[in-house]
Formats: sequence, structure tokens, C-alpha cells
Amino acid sequence: MDYNKVFNVLVEETKNYLFENSLKAMVLGISGGIDSTVVAAICHEVSKQTGIPLIGRSLPIKNKKDEFDVSKLVGEAFCDEFNVKRLDLSYKAALVDAILDSKSYSQPSIHDLMEYHDIVALEEWEGRTPIANGNLQARCRMQHLYDIASLHKGLVMSTDNQTEYQLGFWTIHGDVGDFDPIQDLWKTEVYKLAEYIFYKYDSEMRKEGKYYTIPNDLSAKMSAIKASIALTPTDGLGISNSDLDQIGAKSYNEVDDILKTLTSCESSEETYMLAGNVVHIQTNKKSDLYKKYGEEVVNKVWDRHLASEFKRKKAPIYVPREKYAK
Repeated sequence: MDYNKVFNVLVEETKNYLFENSLKAMVLGISGGIDSTVVAAICHEVSKQTGIPLIGRSLPIKNKKDEFDVSKLVGEAFCDEFNVKRLDLSYKAALVDAILDSKSYSQPSIHDLMEYHDIVALEEWEGRTPIANGNLQARCRMQHLYDIASLHKGLVMSTDNQTEYQLGFWTIHGDVGDFDPIQDLWKTEVYKLAEYIFYKYDSEMRKEGKYYTIPNDLSAKMSAIKASIALTPTDGLGISNSDLDQIGAKSYNEVDDILKTLTSCESSEETYMLAGNVVHIQTNKKSDLYKKYGEEVVNKVWDRHLASEFKRKKAPIYVPREKYAK
């Protein structure tokens, strides 16, 4: 794939969407992960060309220090306005509200919950689950981002990629904003696009006679991208140490290969014209994948895909793949 073309198309499509809808700002939640970093770089280029500001926020709730540190690097390198806003209190209040809404046990008072229980205790309250807690965190962040967008007559940028989209690794009303430039890129392609952007800045810096070892605007962007590439991808929900832990895969190369192979059957003409043969086609392809990656990993990936179909009906507006891929 021509990643120079990909980058330019994503910038142009984002610009078009902003102009067509008379939007005055781009609002982006920055986690420090590769997806929000790449979207930040795309939006930064849009801002350079249009003057429409990129407003970034790092919104930590129990975040790991390395993620938080990288989110600051990214925000300071790419955003026209960037702040860190801890949402621990907002999340705690949301947990208390959720607990009081439950009828599965005797209800304590709001005062008792807020004053005498920390976040960990509230997360472990009867009836609470790690997935529910993680989704609640994501929705607290999105509520904050949409408030900023409303005040600035802007839109909230989404940062999910095609791999996450197919696996359901995102929260409805939590990760999904208004416009997602990278949704049709697989996770492995997002990393390749990040590498392209890194070397694009390197080339620009050399042309300007600047050096990576001397702090400047381009070296700051390169440092942010490099740190984001090196960061272990997490689910953002605190459910596991990494996305891959949840499905037992060794790399995103494995996951993307499995999803590309099996979803290509799902969306092919045979699916609609020869429905009786689709299972046979997928069975043959699954057998090949079993030999490469093992039955357990393939089935976990595909089961997640099937179980998250309802989510895919609520996807944001995005840049379709045919605009930049042959």
C-alpha cells in the first residue's frame, strides 16, 4: 500500500467533512496508543492546511504511567490546545450512580459511597464487572470530549481501526465519535502508517537542516510517534494487560490475517448467491488458519467477531478503504 497516498487521502477527507458540515474544531482524546497518535498526526496536518484547531485531551482514569507519559508527548507535539484532565472523580461519581441504580442489594447512601469507599472498592461492588467498569470509564471520557466539542462548534474524532471494529474492541457511546479517518485500516496498517509519518517528518527535518538530537517541532513529533509505536497496545478498559491477551494471539499480524481471511468469505458474492456453500468455504479457510495459528486462537478471534455484530451497526462516519487502496 502507498502510505503517502493513504495519509494524504485521510487528511483531504477529514478536511472535506469539516468544511461540508461547517465545523470549527477537532476534538481528540489522546491515550498515547498508536491509533490516537496517528489520528493526531492526521488532524495536525488538517489544522496546518485549514487553520481549524485540534483540541486534545489526555483523560486518565487509573492510567498506567507509560501510557500517560506518551499521551502528553503526543498532545504537546500535535495539538493546538492540549490539557490533561483527570477524570477519577467523574468516574467515581458514575460508579456511585450505577450502584445506587442497582436493586440487587440494600442501597447505601450517596454520602457513604463517596466518602468511605475508594474507586477500587466501588469497582468490586456486588454486581459490577470489569467490562462494565471499563465501558463506564470510556463513556466518562467521551462525555467530556463532547462537551468540549459543543463549546467549540466542533466534532469528536474517533480512533478505532478495522481490527478493533471487527473484534468489538470498542465501547458504544464510549470510543465512537463523529468521524474516524482510520477505521478501514487494519491494526498492522496503522503501525505502517505511523512509520511512514515518522520518516515523513525525518525527511522534512533534513530538508530544513534540523537534527533529531536537537529539540524542535519536528523532532518532538518524531519522538511522540516513536514512543507510541513502542507502547504495548492495551484495551483501554483495564481488563487485561494487552489486547492480544484477551484472544491469546502472539501478534496483530496473526489477528489481521485471521480476520481478513474469514471476513473476505463473509462479504464475497458467494455469501449471497451460494449461501449453502459459504460455511464450506469458511471451513476450508479455517482449517488452513488452524494449521498456522492453532484452533483456539482462530476460534477466539472469530467468535469475538460474530458476537460484536450489533456494535458494527453503530459505527461512525469513516473514510472508505477504496479511496486510498487499490
